[in-house]
Amino acid sequence: MRTWKVGLRITLFSIVSVYFLYGNASPVFSTDTHQILEPRVPSDKLAAVKVLKNTAPKSEKSVLKGKTIYNGKGTCVNCHGKEGKGDGPLAGSFDPRPRDFYDADDIGWQKVRTDGEIFWAISKGTEKGMIAFEDMLSEEEIWAIVNYIRELGKSSVQAHELAENK
Repeated sequence: MRTWKVGLRITLFSIVSVYFLYGNASPVFSTDTHQILEPRVPSDKLAAVKVLKNTAPKSEKSVLKGKTIYNGKGTCVNCHGKEGKGDGPLAGSFDPRPRDFYDADDIGWQKVRTDGEIFWAISKGTEKGMIAFEDMLSEEEIWAIVNYIRELGKSSVQAHELAENK
């Protein structure tokens, strides 16, 4: 039964992807900082989700695994973009636009979200357009993606520090 659900979800995602890539969808972007910092986890689950601990070791191997899944099986790249800037080929079809993982320093998103919240959003999806991946990815794979997303945030802070020191 789980297999047909995964197939159906992937098929629906593919149909929506094709529509937005080749259809007449116009880009919609939100720059409202409040919306960007707003939790995606329902308030009645937020306390429990915030304390979830990442079970994947924060290692180079885990980050690389997360990057591979992000760009492949997880299809994250389609919405969040190759560098995690929220500018993937489907990004323009969402309001608010997909999360910009790279922009940790300017907006502060990476500073206010816990690993558990990121894990939950990937697993369960959000009301803002993120689909649930709990039937497509294992917990280990999702935690590896969380590690990769955190690494994208570190890259952002380092880039800002380099720019300030020039």
